[in-house]
Amino acid sequence: MPYTMDKNLEDGLKLLEEGKKVDTALKLINKSARKGTTKGKSFFEIGRIIREGIDGNLEANPEEARKYYDKALSLFATTDEGKLDCLDYREMGDYFNYALGTEAADKNRAADYYRKAIELGDELSKERLDQLEKELAAGTPSTAPVLTPVAEEKKPEAVIPPATTPVETKEEKPVEEKKAEEQPAVEEKKVEEPAEEKEAEKAPEVQPAGKIYMSDSKKVQTVIEGEQILIRAIRLIDSPISTDKEINDGIELLKTAVEQGSLRAAVLMGYLYEGHSSYLAPNFELAKKHYEIACGRGSSVAEYRLGLLYLSPDTYFYNEGLGHEHIVKSARMGYAPALHYIGDAYRSKVTNPKNLEIAYRYYALAGERGYGLSYHNMSEIDASRQELDLAREHEKYAILNGYNPDTETQDPLHDSLHL
Repeated sequence: MPYTMDKNLEDGLKLLEEGKKVDTALKLINKSARKGTTKGKSFFEIGRIIREGIDGNLEANPEEARKYYDKALSLFATTDEGKLDCLDYREMGDYFNYALGTEAADKNRAADYYRKAIELGDELSKERLDQLEKELAAGTPSTAPVLTPVAEEKKPEAVIPPATTPVETKEEKPVEEKKAEEQPAVEEKKVEEPAEEKEAEKAPEVQPAGKIYMSDSKKVQTVIEGEQILIRAIRLIDSPISTDKEINDGIELLKTAVEQGSLRAAVLMGYLYEGHSSYLAPNFELAKKHYEIACGRGSSVAEYRLGLLYLSPDTYFYNEGLGHEHIVKSARMGYAPALHYIGDAYRSKVTNPKNLEIAYRYYALAGERGYGLSYHNMSEIDASRQELDLAREHEKYAILNGYNPDTETQDPLHDSLHL
């Protein structure tokens, strides 16, 4: 089974297999991921280690592992096909077979990669392809959460229970037929209600309102098409296996979605032009332009981002008054980060004790909208007031709403749940 592996990765895996010097092993594997010659394999192994855990040293974390599997897949995808070996293809097959990363499971794609590995002499890929083809033929789902022989042997057991359910559902059909026999009584009641038929005759009078809606349907359809284009653009831009050309195509689709009237596309373009993309050069003027477009379409997120842009000293159009105006408007629209920002502003003015109470109220408003960091700040204020039970309660809500106490940051996903 000919394949190449970076020496640091090979030595690290050997130490893990022997159960010796786990810390040293992990350092070697990390070094391989940073500087090695087979980085795809290195990131894949890091993903596996995090997914399965190490007894007494590392707790299993399948969700955290996904980003390392994604990184491995992106490295494989950007490697020339002639330089990929059987282990590379097998690991790509495993990625799609077991849905290890953020991409959805794709059994047919997994089978293609396994076949390429088999052509290069990989016996384990042959075993996995045989199992996969049996599952595809039987029409059963694949589980296998851990990539070990033991886990693979247990797969058929997981398939057996669902196979018995169709028999049980068939036995319930006679009961449904008995219910159908009672329907004549319902039909007789329908005959006795002529009043309803007369009301139905008046329905044409409502049609003018329907015509007004139809006159706007082209605009509605345009917006819907814009949102569909946006979805396609995001898939191309965010996919770990997209090529540079596909990402650029995604950005062009994003621009088209903005032209079609997509509010979200305008916000995303503004965000990317702020410098949050390696494929678009930072351009604060274009960022401002797209946020203004989104503001015109009613976006609370764009109001907030535009306000921050005006408050940034890096922009030539710095304007503190306009910055605060847009953030306050976003807060009035209910955007949690904007409410939190105002809370921070009042909390920072400690010279007036009343400001702390005002800050607390803004944090409460943001927390109620799912912003965990605000609950954390409330907890800190509670603790300063010696209200320790309330502080613990608010810290619990903080974690439930996306606050990470280890990094002291808010999960950015909560920022994207608004328009």
